[in-house]
Amino acid sequence: MNRLILALTALISILPSSMPAHAAIESINVQTFNPSTSDRFVILEDGFRSEWPRKNLLYFGMNYNFYNDPLPVLDSTQTALVGHLIDSIQTIDLFAGMKLSNNFGLFIGAPVHFARFPATFNGAPAAITGDHTTMGDFKIMGKLRLTDDDSNTHIAFIPEVRLSTGATQYLLSDASPYLGFRMALERQFESWTLVANLGYVSAANSVYAPTAFSTINFRNRLITGVGGYLPFNDDFGMSVEINSLNMIPFDSSNNPMDAYAGLRYSPFAGMAITAGGSIGRIGGQLSSTYRMIAGLRYTLGEDAPQAPVPLAPKKK
Repeated sequence: MNRLILALTALISILPSSMPAHAAIESINVQTFNPSTSDRFVILEDGFRSEWPRKNLLYFGMNYNFYNDPLPVLDSTQTALVGHLIDSIQTIDLFAGMKLSNNFGLFIGAPVHFARFPATFNGAPAAITGDHTTMGDFKIMGKLRLTDDDSNTHIAFIPEVRLSTGATQYLLSDASPYLGFRMALERQFESWTLVANLGYVSAANSVYAPTAFSTINFRNRLITGVGGYLPFNDDFGMSVEINSLNMIPFDSSNNPMDAYAGLRYSPFAGMAITAGGSIGRIGGQLSSTYRMIAGLRYTLGEDAPQAPVPLAPKKK
């Protein structure tokens, strides 16, 4: 199994270099929401805590989010707001995953976008207008927990690749393979859970330069996030999460972020329903105003009875 984990991680790591480059096309993926595969968090990934002795579990998830004013444009001095190129984006994200061992899982996901563009921009007819429906970039993600099963602190290594299958003409694709790495830390306290994420993303063609206005550069990103989950009882709880995409080189006006708060309801074992909202403008003038998110997650086999932990053989 260790060889399988290493092989899959290596495959995810080298996949972008094996794909043809699209140097002639540049585009940013304006939809920055990357839904979590966690059953307790919405934006941040958890530490893939142990669920001994269950293995080969299947994960399914669906998220809907409404993203308001996702692409503000500043003037060339980055001091004044010129306008918004996109009024709103509604996205449905689907994902599925399989736990190949107690500490390794593989996930795939794909979004469907519904984008609304304004009729005018900066007092002139807009280059893109109307409503458009399109697929987004396809995602492949691994999740490898590095800590022991019985630890209260879980640390996971999370490599991620996205294939540029989305619509570059609607600014819903990075126009090149997206390669990301994250570390997720999850600490379980007596009455709540802390989670933190730190990572890096590279997408060679993820840049957008409207004529005469500021260039929006998403090529290199530092991911930072922290959050907490507080259960009220066995069925209800809430999460508070802050996730920021810090562009490299650092730019105080271009750090898309989400400061999220929402509720979680579990009607039965394995099922989690989430709903909440986030604000983004505190991440700089190029951040959106707000986002509304609803999600559904189901873990097949979650209600399987747990066997007792095996005892070590007694010494004779």
